[in-house]
Amino acid sequence: MKLKQLLRRRWALPALCYLVALAVWIVLGAAALAGDIWARSRGSLSEQTLHAADFTLDGLEPLEGRADGEAEMLVTTTGDPQMLLADLGGRTVRTLQVFARYEGDAREMCLYYTTAAGQPYSPDRRVYPAQQADGSYLYTLPRTRIVSLRLDPCSPDEGKQVVLALDKIVLNAQVGGYFLPSWYQAFCLVLYPALAAALLDWLQAVAASWNQRRRAKQN
Repeated sequence: MKLKQLLRRRWALPALCYLVALAVWIVLGAAALAGDIWARSRGSLSEQTLHAADFTLDGLEPLEGRADGEAEMLVTTTGDPQMLLADLGGRTVRTLQVFARYEGDAREMCLYYTTAAGQPYSPDRRVYPAQQADGSYLYTLPRTRIVSLRLDPCSPDEGKQVVLALDKIVLNAQVGGYFLPSWYQAFCLVLYPALAAALLDWLQAVAASWNQRRRAKQN
């Protein structure tokens, strides 16, 4: 009886929905942390530094006669340059961080991934970078099996070239944030419990109305 009385309070359903959402978020974060600990123990989740030679280049060529310290100089030859890792060899990849500088307008940058052998790259499996304080670009991948990667480091304007000074590309440089939501996740954590509370409140009102009609018929 006390629980029913409590649920009748105006704030009870929203509070309950937000508590459930918080509990689910904590469980999911703990599961992600446990999964990464297990992957590290197997050696499949480790930080790895890559360079241009580790990729299959399409629409990018080394720029002869140019040097920029330790950076590799690449120039675009098409409007859709790509850097492909066709086989990750069973490695677990959570993030990819690009340390590069651009001469020219880089425009759109994105990272495609596949989850099965032979699967084509698709806009449905694509992530965009967040620029870091040091100027690098960090791509955070979804927590799923990833078979291959295709980095589109820039998208030159038609008829123009972009020169890319590539210092390095690091896999799994920043793995974490298990309990810290992104802006989109925070938005969902605010929105969906509120929608669930509204739905439950409506269902509660419908059930109360139905009970009143049934009692009226019985009387």
